[in-house]
Amino acid sequence: MEILAVLERASVARATRGHIPTIERLLADDPTSPEYVATTTLIGDEVLGPTPSDSDLDAAFNRIDSDPNQSLLVILDTADRIIGTLQLSFLTTMARGGGIRAFVSGARIRAGADSIAIGKEVFTWLANYAKEHGARVLMVAMDKDRAHVMGFFTTMGFRASHEALTLSLCQK
Repeated sequence: MEILAVLERASVARATRGHIPTIERLLADDPTSPEYVATTTLIGDEVLGPTPSDSDLDAAFNRIDSDPNQSLLVILDTADRIIGTLQLSFLTTMARGGGIRAFVSGARIRAGADSIAIGKEVFTWLANYAKEHGARVLMVAMDKDRAHVMGFFTTMGFRASHEALTLSLCQK
């Protein structure tokens, strides 16, 4: 596992294939997830149950891991337990003079007394990391149902500067 940063309360590392089940659980520990299970600890198989049969997280991991503009990251506590995850994408655009945008999605840190402090450390590091890699802006995507998270980002200087629309391409 490649450690990218050692912070005061946590570390940031590149995810490995072995981290997929834990990342899946962290993503499910959110009210916007169809697999939602509220908890303040990491979720075990006995609570979450089996992975949906149409899920292909191994293939998704392979696509992310093989793309030099993508990073799937995990956040580790001081005991090296995974307590968070996020995906960082670098997008080169024609807009604004061909600038690079750093784009964060799937950001989760398990609930706990220190989660806000850890989140601030991680996103402070992430802003610097993105800038060092040529990004002119750091954007964070979140579901509108996660309004409770918006306050966290605005205290860090993020502002609601863009509107985005989605169109589901999945057949039901």
